[in-house]
Amino acid sequence: MRSFLLLLLAATAVAQSGSPTLSELSVAIDKARQQQVDALAPVSFRAAVTARDVAARDAERGRDADRIRAALSEGLAALSQATAAAAAARDTLRSVVATRTEAVSANAPRLAVESWTKADERFREATTALERKDVKSAQRYAAEAEVLLRDVELTAIRNGVVNDARGLIAQADAARVEKFAPRSIAAAKRYLAQAEQEINRNRYDSTIAVNLAAQASYEARHSLYLAKLIEATLNKKGEQAGLEELILSLESQLREIATAVDLQASFDNGMQPVMQKLQKLTQEQQRETQRLNRELADRNEQIAAMNREMEKLEARLGGVSQERIALQRRVDAQERLRSNVLRIESSFTANEARVYRQGEDVVLSLLGIRFASGRSNIDAANASLMSKVRDALALFPDASMVVEGHTDANGTDSANLILSQDRADAVRQYLVSNFGINAEKITSIGYGETRPVATNETAEGRARNRRIDLIIHVE
Repeated sequence: MRSFLLLLLAATAVAQSGSPTLSELSVAIDKARQQQVDALAPVSFRAAVTARDVAARDAERGRDADRIRAALSEGLAALSQATAAAAAARDTLRSVVATRTEAVSANAPRLAVESWTKADERFREATTALERKDVKSAQRYAAEAEVLLRDVELTAIRNGVVNDARGLIAQADAARVEKFAPRSIAAAKRYLAQAEQEINRNRYDSTIAVNLAAQASYEARHSLYLAKLIEATLNKKGEQAGLEELILSLESQLREIATAVDLQASFDNGMQPVMQKLQKLTQEQQRETQRLNRELADRNEQIAAMNREMEKLEARLGGVSQERIALQRRVDAQERLRSNVLRIESSFTANEARVYRQGEDVVLSLLGIRFASGRSNIDAANASLMSKVRDALALFPDASMVVEGHTDANGTDSANLILSQDRADAVRQYLVSNFGINAEKITSIGYGETRPVATNETAEGRARNRRIDLIIHVE
């Protein structure tokens, strides 16, 4: 209502200031249309638009200026009348106006075109009758329009939620997927029916219906995929050969997933054992993620506690103290360390290094460092990785560190222990000689095969075990 009053006041102000320009009248008409004046006072609004169009044509043809001004004044007067009539319609036909607004909000003009056209025509008959002071006819048309608009709103909501699912199911039916994927397409139709029932039950809370419709769409897409796959398989030369090819393809995809997470996959007992291992690993990783999130939350709480302690100290001592300064330094150090770890993480790819905190230490696990078999020298192939190591270590200029060498399980224990020590020594020397690291602050140790981070049963796992870990003791 407030917006209508503002619109009416604006129209009145323009009228009082004299004849409007063509641009001013066009702007006023557009604003009135945004306030649905065209629907609430159609007769006067059409008169305003007609007068504006007449003025525009006369201006294009170079007609008399007084004639143009008269048309513009007539248009503005009609628009002022339309605005006042629209305000009256909002008050007199409050219920049906609100119903129409809800239908528009449900996008009925686009989602229920035919029924919307019929309902809105009846609504305009009501507002037209009211504009002509025929209140009795206006109320009769309004009652009919409200029933139609309620139905239109429901149709629009239903179509908006389930149209995608309907289209996919129709596509699946046209492709006759029921022959090859009957369970999936049946599930799609079941979810669609449930979504429509939910909309009928509660049209204004569509959360459940949206979820059901999304599930129906998924099942329909799934049925299309399955039907295409199964039909192609059965069309292979020999049904049994086609099924074997399908199973081998599934096993191959599952093996790739297992390899990516360092699991050895064998299918002599079917796919279930591998999937169970993957499920167990996923659960373990979820628990580890939860543990890390708890650790992060604990560290954040520690920092918050330090800040609270500083505030108490400052309040008690009335200013800066040595105790507060020391505490602030601890807080700053924690924030700086966290920032540095994030910065280092972003500089390495997943195949190059893993960066994590271990207590107050930072661990830089160089998975991408490459040594020739049985050798410990660092060649040019490692130059790019080592330059990133240099940049990472530059963030901790005062830190001491330990270089740890690790191998896979191939070879004897003693040979692996010696090889890991030689490689750790080589990296230590490289850091000292090439990057100027203080030799007194860096030590090296080899652990051989005793500290694996992955299985030694696969090539990928063995590659991850052959690594150099830099343990950075942050001071």
